[in-house]
Amino acid sequence: DERKIILDHLSDASEDEIAFVEAALDAPVDPMALARDTGDTMRAQVYSAALMAIAVDTDAERTYLRGLAQALQLDDDTVADLHKTMGRPPL
Repeated sequence: DERKIILDHLSDASEDEIAFVEAALDAPVDPMALARDTGDTMRAQVYSAALMAIAVDTDAERTYLRGLAQALQLDDDTVADLHKTMGRPPL
């Protein structure tokens, strides 16, 4: 479980720090807010990070990735290249 792996790395953290990380892990991700906070040079990296965490095998995942790509202002060719490079199915 990815959550356990992350929390295991916090062995030296205080209870307040651990609670902060747990709350962040539990918080839903708003792709539009994420896109607004992402600088131009990091947009492909943000999309790639999301793509690594998703199998791209459900309609909900494809819809999420399409919305994220749009919010990040990534063109279709860039998205296709990222999927191909990472060995993920196309949208």
